[in-house]
Amino acid sequence: MFRYRTMLRQDSRNAIKDPMLLLITLGPLLLTLVVRYGLRPLAEWIAFLSSFDLLSYSSFITVFLMLLVPQLAGIAAGLLILDERDEHLIGIYAVTPLMKSGYLAYRLILPTSISIIMTAVFLLFSGVSRYEPANIAVLLLLLLETPILAMFLATFAANKVEGLALSKIIGLTLLGAVFAYFVPAPWQLIAGVFPTYWPAKLYLEGIAGNPSASTITVIFIVGLLFHLLLLQQMSKVFWKKIEQ
Repeated sequence: MFRYRTMLRQDSRNAIKDPMLLLITLGPLLLTLVVRYGLRPLAEWIAFLSSFDLLSYSSFITVFLMLLVPQLAGIAAGLLILDERDEHLIGIYAVTPLMKSGYLAYRLILPTSISIIMTAVFLLFSGVSRYEPANIAVLLLLLLETPILAMFLATFAANKVEGLALSKIIGLTLLGAVFAYFVPAPWQLIAGVFPTYWPAKLYLEGIAGNPSASTITVIFIVGLLFHLLLLQQMSKVFWKKIEQ
């Protein structure tokens, strides 16, 4: 823990002025507050103007927004890694007791920890989600979303500018939630190539009437293995890249 104290202290100082760190911490909290106190008045206003009932899509709103939290954290973590790589700081950490592996662990564990706490806060206090035992499995899958996205940016972007461009492409992975909610089975499995599909599908199955325990278990296991495979492959390519 002592090895990480310097980086943690530096991040604490930068948290106020660094938009990336603010994105990790304040973004999800603001999102939760806006949904909790703003969604119902917005739905009533829309219903007054038309016959559209926004709250009837509360389950889709939940899965879509809960996926934004690890996305924000993953993009911010990936851009921080790219920024420090551009400044050749990773090479400096390599010759300290922290080493490259310790540096990467810190850069992934801290935003992942914040992300999972903020996701749990959203699910508990947003006012649109439902409390089901399957939500624990959903959180376990979302736990892996942040490091996967961070490693994706750090692996495939040559610098921070390219990372910002790729972060926009990452938004397309939210199609996993769209397919899980709107597309009938088995066609929705097309979106299984997006890691976001599996926690979205798991949440929707969990809140369904009389959810099948076997179905939820299969979705969780397949989703977990897919997330772990993505993270393992991203890590392998990343280490090859920084060793060049």
